[in-house]
Amino acid sequence: MTQLVQLQKTLPELHEAGYEVFAISNDTVERLADFAKQHCITFSLLSDEDSTVISSFGIMNTLIRPDEGKHMRWYGIPYPGTYIIDEAGIVVDKDFHQHHARRLSGRGLLQRVLGTLPEQHVDAPKATSEGNEITLTTSLVDPTLMLEVISLLVCRLHIAAGKHIYAPGAPEAFTPASLEFHGKGLRFGEPEWPQPQRLNMTDLNIQVPVYDREVTVSVPVTATSALVRLGHGLEQTSVKITIACAYQSCDEVSCGLPETIEATISVPLEELVEPEGVKTYAKRVEQEQSAKRPDGPLDDEP
Repeated sequence: MTQLVQLQKTLPELHEAGYEVFAISNDTVERLADFAKQHCITFSLLSDEDSTVISSFGIMNTLIRPDEGKHMRWYGIPYPGTYIIDEAGIVVDKDFHQHHARRLSGRGLLQRVLGTLPEQHVDAPKATSEGNEITLTTSLVDPTLMLEVISLLVCRLHIAAGKHIYAPGAPEAFTPASLEFHGKGLRFGEPEWPQPQRLNMTDLNIQVPVYDREVTVSVPVTATSALVRLGHGLEQTSVKITIACAYQSCDEVSCGLPETIEATISVPLEELVEPEGVKTYAKRVEQEQSAKRPDGPLDDEP
């Protein structure tokens, strides 16, 4: 549900690139119509009440029992994911995750489809930090973080004219640029660095990977259940992310000492667009799990 609402906001950019959006679920036509009206969804929501199409794609969630969440029609739902299809109807890419509650944000999916980073959202948090010959600018592609919705943190290194920094993969004698990310209750993926240039060092008879001018690095970031719990609302409204960038800047003659600069951004948290009744169900599941513990509920449980 959350991804559908986010996709609606990226629809102009997808249409401009020649893409159309369709979503399929086992909900009734009436329920989908209500959802579309409530959230101003203008793309097609397809009803597959008996999950025939969902099953034919092999994406029906078979872990859900027929009697589980019956009034919310959980049985028959598909694993959450996205297929990207070309003009001939051929699947050219797909995005599914081992964790069934995990998915890309709308703008994260936009990056997956278009192959380029989307422009920063006007309301997205941003921070800048200046070092010796380097300026680090950090921003999120989305205005908020949500539970298990994968967003992208974008780091731009602005390098002074005539200077370069060493890229990951440089020989041990050099200090390659690196990024570290910290945030309580957040999960960070691997940073995606661009292809570096090759600098010929004739005196050493080697080629060294370097960056100059500007480098853009993206890293997936996700709010986990340690920070936001499904069906419980928000216990805090924001989370801080600290980014540390280590580097060594050089020119054609000499190199400076290795340095580290840091930037911190405060990112707002937002609740998911949750199915009706999920708060009641989440509370019941926790109570059942608590009752099964030998020592009863934990101190902070009801």
